[in-house]
Amino acid sequence: MRVTWDQVLRWRMRRHHLAGDKAADPVAVARRVVGIHAQVAASAVAATRLRTKATAETIDSLLYEKRTLVRTWAARGTLHLLPAADFPLWTAAMSTRKRETTNSWLKYNGVTADQMADILAALPDVLGADPLTREELADAIIAATGHEDLRPPLTQGFGAILKPAAFRGLLCSGPPRGRNVTFVAPRHWLGDWQPPDTDQAVDRLATDHLGAFGPATPDEFARWFDLAPALAKKSFKRLDLAEVDLDGETTFLPHEHLPGLTGKHPAAAALLPAFDPYVTGSTRQLERIGAAGHKAAVSRPQGWISATVVVDGWIRGVWEPGDGGKPTITTFGTLPATVRKAVADLSTGG
Repeated sequence: MRVTWDQVLRWRMRRHHLAGDKAADPVAVARRVVGIHAQVAASAVAATRLRTKATAETIDSLLYEKRTLVRTWAARGTLHLLPAADFPLWTAAMSTRKRETTNSWLKYNGVTADQMADILAALPDVLGADPLTREELADAIIAATGHEDLRPPLTQGFGAILKPAAFRGLLCSGPPRGRNVTFVAPRHWLGDWQPPDTDQAVDRLATDHLGAFGPATPDEFARWFDLAPALAKKSFKRLDLAEVDLDGETTFLPHEHLPGLTGKHPAAAALLPAFDPYVTGSTRQLERIGAAGHKAAVSRPQGWISATVVVDGWIRGVWEPGDGGKPTITTFGTLPATVRKAVADLSTGG
């Protein structure tokens, strides 16, 4: 099968619930887009509200009352909102990560391999269903391990030293306490589970990734997840995938999505919030999908992903809130008349 980027990006808009009617279930949306980036909480809410009728209160309820969503470090080691039912398979897939065991990572984060092992060993005893703030968790770990020198890395704002524990399913986010984040043990918070087979978990995430960002290559899946390229290639070989010629490049897609990929999709345009999953999952493709020569305006220093203007799947510019709620839009280059009209309609709420 041969397809163009125009076809692919219009299909991706539909898959991401950025065209057509809003979705009914925020949990199903989180699964469909393979996790909602939640490094900035307000952006996660905005991305979910763009696709559903959910409010910030609805999302908090799903996270902390119904517990059908979970916030944890996942793909690329960044915070995401994930369906709680999928937490075991994410944990199994993330168990393949090796970056956090390297001497360079340990040294950079101010911890030794023995100290990291002691932290992981202590967590099941010190963390349960009762939420602990970062400082309370640090106190409990230090009391259990005797490593007082762990206090600085354990209380560091980005929480890097806690990521290996999240990848092993030992902690996830609990309800905020004022301005303080908290942590809970997933087995107590979400209920006990048996981790699935690692290969099956990787295959499921590969299939889900292709359903949101395909057709793609094993290398693109590996970069999206931060997975060893060899494991991604093995996964693609295990799966029954259709081969798709995407403007001359060999890519892959589950057979079930082929009809939608080649179907007719109406024009669609959207203003995406910062860190929207449509963009965070495509950062390696920004030059291809409309930001050629403007990648730095989208993927900015220190990992910041700008709010973007998307027309028919193509990234056509960036935007910021303006006076009176009217967005201030900066477009990329000279745009076709139809695209200019779509952008103008977005800027006026049309």
